[in-house]
Amino acid sequence: MKNYLFIIQSLILIQLYPAFGQEIQSNAWNAFFSDFSLTSSTTIRTEIHYRSVDFYSTIDQILFRPQIKFKIAPGVSLTTGYTYVMTNTALGNMTENNIWQQFGFIFPIKKFRFFGWIRTEQRFIKSPVEKTIFGHRIRFRSGFGVPILEIKRKKIEFIVFNEVFMNFKEGFPYNYNQNWTLLGFEKKLSNRATLLSGFQRTSVNGKKGYINKNIWSTIMFYKL
Repeated sequence: MKNYLFIIQSLILIQLYPAFGQEIQSNAWNAFFSDFSLTSSTTIRTEIHYRSVDFYSTIDQILFRPQIKFKIAPGVSLTTGYTYVMTNTALGNMTENNIWQQFGFIFPIKKFRFFGWIRTEQRFIKSPVEKTIFGHRIRFRSGFGVPILEIKRKKIEFIVFNEVFMNFKEGFPYNYNQNWTLLGFEKKLSNRATLLSGFQRTSVNGKKGYINKNIWSTIMFYKL
């Protein structure tokens, strides 16, 4: 347990580094994920995200992300998908269309589960005042889930993850884009529905310095 406490403390300290940025936001992110199994090893997932600034005051982003996942071994999967992103800016809506590929894993370690992914994204971004530009990004996520309570045979897990985003330049991850750290809880509500909710700290390397976001993030997972 001391090792896990050390990991949590380290993740918090990592978040202090960008805390000297020029902007701090208090936001809310909400998402709905629906899964439909085609076969025992193939699943179609659709994600809808609604993200707001100043908690629920102002819309920030809307995301639509369909994808297909292939289970290639126990706890190991390959996923490919498309993401549409609409971002509200002072100059108008900025849109992004990206195609992505992901290698994911989940491994049990005694009573814990260790999970993560590596995702690459090919991004086509159109701002209200500029032509469409192309970007290439890679994302590394890792975390673990720890059962802490069981109510009516349904477990509640403590969830921690950290995700680092890097932009590519000349074919290699070149510069830091952003970082996400989440501390939350996941509860199975029924055989079909699971809820994940918690505090997320996001630090974005913007054009005018770091944007630091304190976010309450909630995701509903539902199996069709």
